[in-house]
Amino acid sequence: MTQFYIVEIQQYANGDYGHIVHFAYDADPEKARLKGEATYYEVLAAAAVSELPTHSAIMFSTEGFPIMHQCYKHGSVTPAAE
Repeated sequence: MTQFYIVEIQQYANGDYGHIVHFAYDADPEKARLKGEATYYEVLAAAAVSELPTHSAIMFSTEGFPIMHQCYKHGSVTPAAE
């Protein structure tokens, strides 16, 4: 059995952080990785349009080896000075 973890990290408007742990596994190591990537990209799809200040995800192996990571930063847009 091969398993991967996907941790979703959220920063809230008050500055606090929270996290959600997802996982994916399969007897076939290649399928396990593909399932992990599918979950990782599902999390990022939500993070991309999130209204949280920062919303990120990291996928790593059971040995703690990082596979992929991404962070979206959402903030107020400051107009360019004229």
